[in-house]
Amino acid sequence: MAQSCICRNGPRRDAGVKYTDVIVIGNGPSGICLSYFLSGHWPYYSGGDHDNQYLQAKLEESGRNISLVEQDLEYLSEGLEGRTSNPVALLFDELTHPGADMGHEHPSMLEWKHHADKVIPHVVLGKGPPGGAWQMMEDTMQTLSLGNWMELPGMPFKDWLRIHLEKRLKPYNMCETNDQKQNRANMKDVKIYYMEYVKKNNLSQFFHNFSVVTSVERVCENNNNRNCESGECEISQASQDCIWEVRGFCYSGSAADSAGDGFDREEFCYRARNVVLASGTYDTPNKLQVSGEGHSYILHTLSELEVCVNSGQLTSESNPLVVIGSGLSAADAVLWAENESIPVVHVFRRDANDPELIFNNLPRTLYPEYHRVHQMMKADRNSYEGYKSYPGYTVVQFLDDSKVVIKGKQKGKCAPVIQASYVLVQIGSQPNLSYLLQDGRTLGQDKTAPIDCKRNPVDVDPYTFESISEAGLFAMGPLIGDNFVRFIRGGALGIASCLQKRREGKCSA
Repeated sequence: MAQSCICRNGPRRDAGVKYTDVIVIGNGPSGICLSYFLSGHWPYYSGGDHDNQYLQAKLEESGRNISLVEQDLEYLSEGLEGRTSNPVALLFDELTHPGADMGHEHPSMLEWKHHADKVIPHVVLGKGPPGGAWQMMEDTMQTLSLGNWMELPGMPFKDWLRIHLEKRLKPYNMCETNDQKQNRANMKDVKIYYMEYVKKNNLSQFFHNFSVVTSVERVCENNNNRNCESGECEISQASQDCIWEVRGFCYSGSAADSAGDGFDREEFCYRARNVVLASGTYDTPNKLQVSGEGHSYILHTLSELEVCVNSGQLTSESNPLVVIGSGLSAADAVLWAENESIPVVHVFRRDANDPELIFNNLPRTLYPEYHRVHQMMKADRNSYEGYKSYPGYTVVQFLDDSKVVIKGKQKGKCAPVIQASYVLVQIGSQPNLSYLLQDGRTLGQDKTAPIDCKRNPVDVDPYTFESISEAGLFAMGPLIGDNFVRFIRGGALGIASCLQKRREGKCSA
C-alpha cells in the first residue's frame, strides 16, 4: 500500500506524547459507534427468519457463537443491495433493521456481548460534547431519518425515548404530543440520546471532548543502536518504526464552548499505529463565491440566524430574510423563519419542478413540512403571505446596503434587486481536513479534487475501511459517502473487525 504522507524522524519517546492503539478524530455518531466496538462490544447472530434466505444460510453456516467481528465480512455481504454502496453497511443494516426499506419493523437479529479482554485501547477526539454536529442543530427540528434509524448499537432508540419521555413528562402530568408519537425524532432528544449513550456504555473514559486537531502526520521513531567501537548512535532503516502522530489543543473545563472564549488551551500529542477519520462533512459551509459575500449581513449557518433572532436584530418587522438554496437545509431555514413570523424571499437556481430535488424522494406522510415548503416553492410568487420564491435565479452580487442582485435564466430579463435584512446561504458544506497533508486531497478517489461526500469521498477498502493510499489510516461515515446514521455502523464493524484480526495475526497490515 502506498504511503504519501511526509514521514518525519523523531526520537523514540518524546516528552508529553501519549501512546494508544487507535486515534479516532470526531465524536459524532461515527466516533461513538466505533468506540462501542473497540471497547469490547461484539455483535452475534441471534437467529430468526430473514427475508434474504441466502444471507440467513450464510449466517447459520457460521453459527451463533462466532461474532460478526471475527467473520469474513466480504463473504457475508456478497450480493446485498440497498440505499448505500457500502456492502458492510448493508449487511449490518439488514441484521439490525430487517426489511426496513420495505417499511417493516422487524426486531434485530443481533445480540451484543461484552468482552473485557477484547478492548482495543483508543481515544476519541471531538470539538464539542459527544454527538458532533448534531449538538449544533436547532432543538425543535426533526430528524430526516426515522427515529429508530438514529440509534446506535445495543441501545434501541425507541426504548430509550419512551423512558426518557416518561421521566420528562411525568412530573407535569403531561402526555406525549403528536410530534413525539411520530416515527421521526426530535433533535433535542437525539442530542441527549448520544450523550447518554456514551455514559451508559462507559465510553467516557475514551472521549476527550472539546479537542481540536491541528495536524496528522506519520512520524518515524528511531530505535537507536549503539556502535560498540565508536560509541555513536547508528540509525538504520530497519530500526525505524513509523506510526501516526496527532497534535492539537483542548479547552479546559467541561463547560468549554467551541470557540474557547475565556478558557485555557492545553496542547496534546497522541501517537498510534491507526487513525480513523470520523469527523463528518459539516465543518465548512459552502459559499457562493460572488462579489460582496463577505458582508456582515451574509450568514451561512442556522445557528448564526438564531443569534440574530434572539438578539432582536431580526424580527417580524424586519426586511425579508433571503434564503438561498433548494435542499433540506434551506427548507429548514424557511420553516424556522416562518415559525418566527419573519418574511422570507427564497432564491434557488433549480426549477421548482426539477425531479432531482430531494423533496421528491421523501414520503409525503412522513415529511409533510418539507412537502409544504416544496409546494410553496412551486406556487406563484405572491401565493403565500410572507413568502416569495425565485426559482431559476442566481445571485449576481451582494451590495453594501443589504441589497441582493439576482438574475434569472431567461436572457434579457431585468435583474431584480432585493432589499434584505439578512441573507442565509444554504448550499451544502465540506469537511475541514486542514490537519491533513494537502487538506486530504491525496486520500480521495480523485486526487486532484477536494474531499466531497458526494463527488469525491475518501477512497477506502470496502470491507476494512482502510485508506487505499495510506496504511493505518481509516475513514467512515460521511467522509466515505455514508450520510445516514443507519449506515455508519457498518463502518464501525468493518474497522473493528480489521483491527481485531490484525491484533490476532489473522490478516496483514
